[in-house]
Amino acid sequence: MMEKCNRQRGDIYCHLCGVSFNIARSRKPGEPDLASWDYAGQQCAEPGIEEVDLEKCAQNGCLAAISYPKNDGDNMLEDPDYVPPDEDDYSDPREYDSEYDSDTSMSISGDDNGDSDSDHDNENKDPQVDCYSDWLAETLNPQARFSGEPVGHFGFINKRYRNESVFPIKSTTLSDYDPEELEHIPSRTCTEANAYSGFSISLEEMKGCRTAQCLVHKSAIQDPSQSIEFHEPWEVSEDWFLSGLSDGIPSRDCGYPKVWPAQGGVDRPRAENINFDPEWTPPQDLPMPFHPWCFDIFCRQSKARLNRINISGLIKWRNAEFTYEDFHSFPWSGDVFEGQDQFWQHVPGKEYLAANPLYVPGLETFLLNAGRKEEDLSHDEMEEFEFSNKSHTSLQVGHDDVFVSLPPEIRLLLANFLDAGDLTNLRVASKTFTSLPNSVWRRLVREEMPWLWESWSDGEEDHVPSFWTTVTANDLLFLKEVREHYSAQLSDVGTPTSEAVNSLLPFPKEVPNQLRLLRGSTNWHGVYTQIKKNWSSLRGLRNRQRIWENVEEIIKRIEKYETQV
Repeated sequence: MMEKCNRQRGDIYCHLCGVSFNIARSRKPGEPDLASWDYAGQQCAEPGIEEVDLEKCAQNGCLAAISYPKNDGDNMLEDPDYVPPDEDDYSDPREYDSEYDSDTSMSISGDDNGDSDSDHDNENKDPQVDCYSDWLAETLNPQARFSGEPVGHFGFINKRYRNESVFPIKSTTLSDYDPEELEHIPSRTCTEANAYSGFSISLEEMKGCRTAQCLVHKSAIQDPSQSIEFHEPWEVSEDWFLSGLSDGIPSRDCGYPKVWPAQGGVDRPRAENINFDPEWTPPQDLPMPFHPWCFDIFCRQSKARLNRINISGLIKWRNAEFTYEDFHSFPWSGDVFEGQDQFWQHVPGKEYLAANPLYVPGLETFLLNAGRKEEDLSHDEMEEFEFSNKSHTSLQVGHDDVFVSLPPEIRLLLANFLDAGDLTNLRVASKTFTSLPNSVWRRLVREEMPWLWESWSDGEEDHVPSFWTTVTANDLLFLKEVREHYSAQLSDVGTPTSEAVNSLLPFPKEVPNQLRLLRGSTNWHGVYTQIKKNWSSLRGLRNRQRIWENVEEIIKRIEKYETQV
């Protein structure tokens, strides 16, 4: 009985990737307060200095930040004579955190802080502009009304160091301050906060990590007049529809998530991974929760392998494996199993589990730079290989190199049967394979990285991500509030509101342009090697690969259950 009770108090996970929606984050120095939130999505600076193990935090390289009062007079808006300090006067955390020099984790852009924008980009900025940005963020910031992820661009508005001093927790300076004046800034390896550190992953990379959506059975629509405002084409023929979005999902013993918009009038779906009482609870009464980005990856694979977005097959698999044992025996990755607990465990080094796999900051530039050709290569792979062969005839080749005498056609045929490991060994053994045709590297990219849809050919798939993947729950809630405010103001002056509001503040329907690497003009060797070389810092792609492999297994199980009578 106790085990069943503990199970029913646990987290709700994404049914497609196994990760919790209740992701927490701690800010790094210079980021605004809204860059930190806890398990429940509340902005906080907990645990405080007096609540952590100071000895352990000192060993981990954690920092303490001094929180200055907002009304101390050092404010340009309130004191015209105030001169802001030089940027050099701000304490640079890299002076105190040895991990900055040793950690290999970096963002795509090369910023070793884990953020997509370097803190040094703020040199020579107008202090009046910075001050105005601070005022704007404080005045318009809607985070006071919404818990969870920052709304829209407010999370990224302040890119410079804020007015704070930072020093290592092991410093003797710590005793000079009241604990309430200090904020604990966790290092990359700190586990006291149970949150992913801002040193290791940026806000932009994490966008959408707390966003939950559900598949809801149409029988949940109690009032036929309640329309499904945003619908996908497949919803017409399926028995299920997409709910609105929520920021995080409460534990099972804390109620159901509040979603918006209330699609079909459903505002609190009973999201669940497990049917604890199948005798009395029909499976259609339990909506299926997932990240919108995970559902998008399912849609891509379902169209490619099943020729349609097979929602009925997805639900058939879910219902066939709907027990506690079924869900927790699914082959999630080891990193996911390590995180699954009554409260999600934010294990240092596993931050990629919270990285957006669809919209990876800097990915387009990274791929285009990696795939840029230094010189025009022949589009004829045989010409290319023959040229490679001739270029090595003048080199001293061992008498035991049997590949020298083979025609290029045979060598190319051989190369096209080998994987990357075998090709590496072959290139070491024979100089005639030193320069492989571009087509061989493209094949390796396609075979080893099927999740890199940027490498897919035109016409190979016509998938366009849903607008649900581009917004968070708080983005939509904030837009809803602003639209209601505009509507009220316009109606007071007798202006037709609906058309005006839709024109001024339309709901987002467009998605970012999808990059497509051109087959003939891309340096596929560069793409392959740069992805391999920078894999640890490509957190969004790492998460995409993980989710892709989960969905591959789900598709296999869908095919199995659909063949059963």
